[in-house]
Amino acid sequence: MDFKMHSLHDAFVEIQKYCKKQSIPKEACYNINLVCEELIVNLLKYTKATGYNLNLSAEAGSTVIHIRYRAEKFNPTKAPERKQESVEKMEYGGLGLVLVNSLASKTEYKYDEKQSLNVIKIIL
Repeated sequence: MDFKMHSLHDAFVEIQKYCKKQSIPKEACYNINLVCEELIVNLLKYTKATGYNLNLSAEAGSTVIHIRYRAEKFNPTKAPERKQESVEKMEYGGLGLVLVNSLASKTEYKYDEKQSLNVIKIIL
């Protein structure tokens, strides 16, 4: 597996190609960008991963996002536990993940210990 993507720009280029090829509406493409941006920033900021692999596919009227990266076990889709408080009262940290989880219809995370491989699957 090739982990050649190293920045958000790499992801945005792939997302634009996918949206154009699949004729994805502008708003939906924007949501795909938001989800990928939040997850990729978290994995690059909080792990030793230097690259990642992004794959986008259309399945049953939804977009499926796969992000794979080699690093210690780290699930960037899991927002920190919060008290029942409004978004306006929440402190910094985790708000982006609240957004990801509100846009996604399903999130999955897997870790392969033998390869230090993290796999995130998001269905929008």
